[in-house]
Formats: sequence, structure tokens, C-alpha cells
Amino acid sequence: MSLVRRPVAISPDGEYREIGLRSFGRGVFHKDPVSGTEIGEKRVFYIKPGDLLFSNVFAWEGAVALATEREDGLIGSHRFMTFRVNESIAEPRYLLHYFYGGPGLTKLVAASPGSAGRNRTLGIKALKVQYVDLPHIDEQRRIADKLDATLGRASSTISLRQKMVSLQANLAASLISSAVESVTDSVRVGEVIAFKRTALDIDPETEYRSIGIRSFGRGFIRHTPVNGEDLSKLSYFTFPENALALSNLMAWEGGISVTRSEDMGYIASNRFFFYLPTDDRVNTSYLRHFLLSKPGQALIASACSAGAERNRTLGRKRFEELTFPLPPRPVQDHVAHVLDTLAERLNSAYSEPALDALRPSILNAAFTGRL
Repeated sequence: MSLVRRPVAISPDGEYREIGLRSFGRGVFHKDPVSGTEIGEKRVFYIKPGDLLFSNVFAWEGAVALATEREDGLIGSHRFMTFRVNESIAEPRYLLHYFYGGPGLTKLVAASPGSAGRNRTLGIKALKVQYVDLPHIDEQRRIADKLDATLGRASSTISLRQKMVSLQANLAASLISSAVESVTDSVRVGEVIAFKRTALDIDPETEYRSIGIRSFGRGFIRHTPVNGEDLSKLSYFTFPENALALSNLMAWEGGISVTRSEDMGYIASNRFFFYLPTDDRVNTSYLRHFLLSKPGQALIASACSAGAERNRTLGRKRFEELTFPLPPRPVQDHVAHVLDTLAERLNSAYSEPALDALRPSILNAAFTGRL
């Protein structure tokens, strides 16, 4: 590969569109048009179809792409390395897959020294001295054709799931809004649900399975079993079935779920709150959907400490003192049934962990001679 730079002489009156690169091989995105005045003194360069592009900041996590006709004439800042491939010995599409998810990703990591965290910059000299294992050009093209076709189908499936998730969110917002609009009175959280968990004495030699809660309403994390001596120093509890569960650290970001029969036998740390209905006025699944909605998340946020960035802890007393509109039980049951049924079908047809593992498994097959 050869580094190619095409400097752009910026006109203050001109209009320009910059590119960006998504990590994990998710391609190029186009930024909104800006004027030359807005670009100012920033160094920018033209992009041409066939350029192999690397983000010098995020190449180590697969921010690599191959420019197409759609990028012809767009510009990129100095943070994007633009290479032309010697196509007599290397297929650009093969190198794209090789670098963003194949064996080449480790080479990008090696060429991206830096400090802790995500501050790791790809060096041009460090990249140029890396060796790339290349099969014959015909074999590269065969593998690239296979990957383009297979990953294209995988991307279509992932895109379909994302659209369905978006529709699911829109439906949830609509149903919650309609349910709330018909309510004239509000109830206090602590009036309709009660805190319920049971303290557990941890035996260092006994095996335990603990849970966590994902943000954005994505349900529980079920951790692998560990001995009691390997658990954190937090206090641990058992919890009931069909309870509203909240992470006191991440409830403001949708760390909310409902326990099911498959969660029994797990334990939770003191960082998780569990609530059962005090009577038959509330459906815990409906309450979960409400708390995950925009008005519900606003309520949760009001009961959290005002820490910096993501350090926002839900206070139990503040939460229980919140008031919210509670629709009649039949309305709650209907909303919960519709949204729970849709979520179950979506998860069974398009399992998120399975889709997340699909691309890496395909790439691994390609570069180990199994595709």
C-alpha cells in the first residue's frame, strides 16, 4: 500500500462534505455539508474511489473502510490515512476484511501505541513495517467475493433487526402515551410497589451465579458461576420472581428489568433494587415499560444524584416518593402483553448475541481456510 495525500485548497465560499469512519468495520459515513469558512485552517484531503481508509485514532478497533463512488470528491481530515493498493499483488477488498476484522486487526493494534483507554494513534511508519500474509491474488479475490456476499446478507439481517427495534420503540412510546393520557390521578411509587430482597450469607466455598442489568432496557446479564470467595466485597441478596428490578447505578440509562422464573437461583448485589406490587393495581411489566419511556426516564433521573457524567446513583427513598400516572389495570395488562410479546418474537427471531457473533465467525472462517 502507498500513502496518498490530495490536499484541498479550501475556498471560503465553497461547500464541502467530510467523511467519518465507524469502528468495527461498519464503513464510511458522510457528515453534513459545511462551508469553507467553517473548515478554516484545518488540513483536509480529497477521497477517491478505491482508497483504503484508516482512522489514525480508531484503526485499532477496526475503523477501516474502502471508499466507493459515493465518496468521490468528499474530503477527510489529516486524521484519515488514505492508501492506494498495489492491485497486481493485493485485492483491496481482501485487505479491507483482513484489517478490520481478520488477522490484520492485531497488526493495527501493534502499530497503534498509546496511553491507556482509547487514546491509541496509528503510526504511518509503524504500519508500513507490518507484514501481511497474502495468498495468491486469485484466492484473495475468491475470498473477497465470498465475504462481500456473506457479510452483505449478515448486514441486511442486522439492519432489519435495527429497524424492528426502532419500530418496537416507537410502538412502546405510542402505547405508553395513550395509556397515560387517559389518567387523571397520580400515585406514589412506594404506595403500589414494595421493596423486596433477602440478605444472603456468602459461603466462600459455595458456587454462586450473579446477575447484572444491561442499559437501555436490554434485560439481565447472567454471569458465569464463581465461588463465594471470588465475588466482590458487596452484600448479596436473593430476589423474588416477577419483581421490578432496577440497577441503582444505571437505572437512569434504562437499567431496568423484571425477574422471571429463569432468574431464580441467581443472586444480586446491593446495587440492585427489587420491588413487588403491594396489591393488584399495578402490572410490574407495564411499570417497567413506563419507566423505560421518556417520561419514565425523566422521573428516574429526578431521583438520581447529580453526579458527573455517568456517576448518577438512584436513591431508594427518592424513587419511592416519585408520583406517576397509573392507568387502569386492564390498560396496563394490554400494553404489557403487546410489548412483551413483540419483544419475545424479536429476540427469538433475531437474537442480538447471535447477530453480534455472526460477523466475527464469518471472518474467522474466511481467514482460516473454511469459507
